[in-house]
Amino acid sequence: MKKILFLFISIICPVLLSAQVTTSLYEQADKQAMGRWVDSVYTKMTLDEKVGQLFMPIVEPNSGWKTRISGYIRNQKVGGLLFSKGTLAQQADITNYAQQLADIPLLISLDGEWGLSMRLTDAPKYPRNIVIGAIQDEEIVKLYGQEVARQCKEMGIHINFAPSLDVHSNPKNPIIGTRSFGENPVNVAKKGIAYAKGLEENGVMSVTKHFPGHGDTSEDSHKTLPTIAHNRERLEQIELYPFREYVNAGLSGMMTGHLNVPALQTKGMPASLSYGVGVQLLKQEMGFTGLTFTDAMAMKGVSDQPEASVKALLAGNDIILGVINQGKEFASVKKAVENGTISTSLLEEKVRKILSYKYILGANKFTPINISTIHNRVNTPSAEWVQKKIYDGAITLLKNETELIPVKKLDATKIAAVSIGAGTGNTFHKYLKKYAPVTTFSAQSVAALAEIRRLKEYDLVIISLHSNNAADAEALLQLTKEQKTILTFFTSPYRIDNFQASVNNATAVIMAYDTTDFAQMSAAQAVFGGIGMSGKLPVSTGIMKEGTGFDTSKSRLSYSMPEEVGLASDRFNEIESIALEGIRQRAYPGCQILVAKDGVVIYEREFGKFDYGESPEVTDETVYDLASVTKTTATLPAVMKLYDEKKIRLQDPLSKFVPETKGSNKANLTIRSLLLHETGIVAFIPYYTAAIDENSYSGSLFGKQSSVYHARYAGAWGRTDYKFLPELISTRESEQFHLPVAKGLYASDKMHDKLLKEVIDTPLSRKGSYRYSCLNFMLLKEAVESVSGTDLDTYVKQNFYHKLGASTTTFQPLKQTSIERIPATEDDPFFRKQHVRGYVHDEGAALFGGISGNAGLFSNANDLAKLYQMWLNGGEYGGERYLSEETVRLFTTTKSSVSRRGLGFDKPDPANSRLSPTSPGTPIEVYGHTGFTGTCFWIDPVNNMTYIFLSNRVNPSRTPNRQSTLSIRERIQEELYLALKAIKISETTD
Repeated sequence: MKKILFLFISIICPVLLSAQVTTSLYEQADKQAMGRWVDSVYTKMTLDEKVGQLFMPIVEPNSGWKTRISGYIRNQKVGGLLFSKGTLAQQADITNYAQQLADIPLLISLDGEWGLSMRLTDAPKYPRNIVIGAIQDEEIVKLYGQEVARQCKEMGIHINFAPSLDVHSNPKNPIIGTRSFGENPVNVAKKGIAYAKGLEENGVMSVTKHFPGHGDTSEDSHKTLPTIAHNRERLEQIELYPFREYVNAGLSGMMTGHLNVPALQTKGMPASLSYGVGVQLLKQEMGFTGLTFTDAMAMKGVSDQPEASVKALLAGNDIILGVINQGKEFASVKKAVENGTISTSLLEEKVRKILSYKYILGANKFTPINISTIHNRVNTPSAEWVQKKIYDGAITLLKNETELIPVKKLDATKIAAVSIGAGTGNTFHKYLKKYAPVTTFSAQSVAALAEIRRLKEYDLVIISLHSNNAADAEALLQLTKEQKTILTFFTSPYRIDNFQASVNNATAVIMAYDTTDFAQMSAAQAVFGGIGMSGKLPVSTGIMKEGTGFDTSKSRLSYSMPEEVGLASDRFNEIESIALEGIRQRAYPGCQILVAKDGVVIYEREFGKFDYGESPEVTDETVYDLASVTKTTATLPAVMKLYDEKKIRLQDPLSKFVPETKGSNKANLTIRSLLLHETGIVAFIPYYTAAIDENSYSGSLFGKQSSVYHARYAGAWGRTDYKFLPELISTRESEQFHLPVAKGLYASDKMHDKLLKEVIDTPLSRKGSYRYSCLNFMLLKEAVESVSGTDLDTYVKQNFYHKLGASTTTFQPLKQTSIERIPATEDDPFFRKQHVRGYVHDEGAALFGGISGNAGLFSNANDLAKLYQMWLNGGEYGGERYLSEETVRLFTTTKSSVSRRGLGFDKPDPANSRLSPTSPGTPIEVYGHTGFTGTCFWIDPVNNMTYIFLSNRVNPSRTPNRQSTLSIRERIQEELYLALKAIKISETTD
């Protein structure tokens, strides 16, 4: 009884209740203007021109086809063209040629189910629809349609034969497969409609296919006439459901398939030639009023039918696509009109409808395509961003035991990654290493895993499979059984069935669907919480059900483009110009620039080399000497942490923590005054004099240039015939001389003690007023180490860097980083007598052994961004809390009453733009710091943005300071605010 009732509702009721659904494109058109144009064209048309409008031949966009295309247009008066393979420029050229020949504007169409690249080799490449089917955020799918529409319009394309609404219910289907959004008809409908709306809301007609549904067949209609053997009830539930929803959504194009569907009374004929399918079902029952196209008529599923074009038109199709013999089929239809087989009223109805859509789609306003610029106009940053968005939305978490993903506790987790079927330099590994110190390996096969014996040393192993040919093996079974593992599949979802045992053993499993760079980028970010995962499996496999997928939340920085946060990439082009100007003007040999906004790294570029001339190029893994950025990236977070733990108060006197200051003029200096640079301490002392034996030379250290004073250093001429005090400095490393100063120079603890005493013994003047001095932070470092019971390097690593995954951020970098990754700073002919590389540039920090409160820290920009994002997040990052919100707010917002400075941080100076360390457009709420070696960072809580610039501008010499003269850092920063301003103006205008 229930079955009978369903049949009545699903079959009879639609007929009784059906209403014509006006398409949105038609509904939104100016009917009067459209009517006038259609009338003006139709009344002048000959019979040949009317018949010609019903045909759309398939052509190739190359000059060899020009004669044939000319014949189609001049002789058969065709109404449009469907281009097949070629390049953007080729198709643009032939489009211009064809439109120029046509008396009535042509409809130019694309068979682009996954964008223009399905046919045009140099167009942006988008994934097969099975990937789109995994996305749960329909706005991403709509955005995808919008972008394809933009590209189509650049190419003069009016129609896209997409999406396929075939439900992939038969894994043995030889022709649909990954062209489908999946096996769930509701999901297929939602994704198809979202994509189609993206197309049509941006002026390109969507033509869905292959009505009434090609998903459940094991035969290819290109080669034969497939049969869909299901009854009507099943057809309504599965095959027809997406098409009904598409029609009800007001979408405008439909392609009929060459399919035998007995339940729809096709009687062994293709559905494309069936009146019952094309008219009674599609138009009368479903209410479709848009344009109907046949599938290509050269396909074997229909090509042997006599009078096929005539039958197709009588079956409700408006446009015949891709016939074998255009002249013959044209003549056949013309004859059918002349003998009344096709009535003149039916012909007029179809032609007027076609002309109406030509008007709606703007075919009547064709502008020749600029071939010289078409490649760049199609391949834009927005096109690339949409590629990223698609994979961000599609990545699917199939298993997540113990909520392993996103990975936490980076400081306590030793991680390895093994790629199977791809080298260690693959994109997946590259992006994993942006989040943590991941050791990477590769194996040619799954079995070869057994050869990587070191994997047992790791707490977590991330296995990525990059080949559809891979199969499970004992090595993987054993690994997943014994260790915590994440399996990441860059394959078809069906391939996981080959790894059933390993999938069952694995702690977590990710499906990334294909091997593209975008899939690998998104998957790596998903592992660490750079992006949240929400994808759902669009098809069932032997071990996973359709719809499987766990959600995760974003907890760390992600990597994308300015478009991700509403900005335009082209607004950032000037940054490159400024950065390269600095290199040309020898302000620095190379640099890193990173911009993060709203938790997304939107700009990460490297320019130049380590040195002038032949030298390694700067990469995102290059590690720079940060100079005074150390103050706010090491010393300050340490003070904040101790303050948070109530171990330090801002009003505490220095003598409470540094006993060496008791009885000195530094004893009562408060932590607050040190942070604000309001102690009155001197700006600088010549640190190196403390290490030099005064009795080893006669006269002074510096003088007028001569054979004695021959070493140019810091703007003066110095001598080099002095010696270091033997109890302080040695050229050999030993237990006594264990503090690295430079290559071949080591200091003893006595050096530390002597230099600290010299700092403490300096005079004070103008206490309470502002005077910037590195000595303030040297003393703060002593306080931190006294309270924490460990050295500053260890403290900040344990409490910040290791937890953040900031593996390059360190003092004494050569202990953990290859010198090949570290550019040199100054060529020092006087003090260290070498080109300094891998050791801190600052002389005072060097004599402290490379660990000082004012300088000594090294890092790349990416790792710094993690700490700075933590502050923007109010003390939290990666799902872990580092500082309380109250502490972060206090230290980042407090400002001195006598200067621009904050608590440790530098800030803009709106009252004196000439002396301000930031650009004119920088908000006053911004906080950060600059470094002498050519570095800076600025954190903007108003715009939720971080800007980092790293360079080695002191190479080969600190003078002249062209970086400052050219205002490189400030000009780049200003470009960021101009970009923000531009988008705000755009929003206001809109």
